[in-house]
Amino acid sequence: MKLAVFLALVIGAAVAILFSVFPEWDLAITASFWDAASGRFHVAGLDWSKTVRSAANIIPWLFAGPAFAAIILKLIFPERRMFMSARAAVLLAVTMAMGPGLLVNGLLKEHWGRPRPVHLETFGGKDVFNPWYSYGGACPTNCSFVSGEGSLGFWLLAPASLLPPPYKGVAMVAAAGFGTLAGGLRIAFGGHFFTDVVFSAVLTVLLIALTRFLLYDRKRPPSDARIEDGIGRAGFAIRRLCCAVWRRVRRAVQDHLPRRGSGL
Repeated sequence: MKLAVFLALVIGAAVAILFSVFPEWDLAITASFWDAASGRFHVAGLDWSKTVRSAANIIPWLFAGPAFAAIILKLIFPERRMFMSARAAVLLAVTMAMGPGLLVNGLLKEHWGRPRPVHLETFGGKDVFNPWYSYGGACPTNCSFVSGEGSLGFWLLAPASLLPPPYKGVAMVAAAGFGTLAGGLRIAFGGHFFTDVVFSAVLTVLLIALTRFLLYDRKRPPSDARIEDGIGRAGFAIRRLCCAVWRRVRRAVQDHLPRRGSGL
């Protein structure tokens, strides 16, 4: 994971500097996929590219889904053992929720008003180009910076980092390749710029590395048993809260129901 963080920081810094000095490079890269004669991004219409894009949106959830399920079941049934490692479940669920979920789609894409390539005048739209560092823009919501699907693809580094050697290195390279493919397709489709994909990768890698540090890589990390006990205690607390709310609701309903008199 240290190598992944190092590469993410180096690549991120290099891209930030170069594409701040030469922001037109973003346009040039996107233009290489634009077919001016037909007025469209040719790759976006190919059947294989649509299939790969759909798969790239599904595959990460095959790993994240069980993690969310393990945590939710533990909260509902806190007395039962989790069916997977508690730390692994937390790592996968937290990084998915905080990375592609909150940070990318919830915050940046909703508030960083950079128009997508397909919305620019250069590529048949109406908006003007904004460099990656420009916060303002004509896009009102679900904007270009950063790439949500790129972040989702690079998130596969999280489950890959959980594998033991020698499989871990191979899995990390495969995950990085998967993220590159997913992000590259978004560039080829005109959905994102090169910098959108790069910075989505950098943010995702750093979030995974930070979460891994807290759960695994620091001195005296918490054990699986400790994490599972914490989730279980939260489940019992939620159960007590639900029972208390139910009792109050039932009492309130009973107080407002008409009382039956004696006799018929």
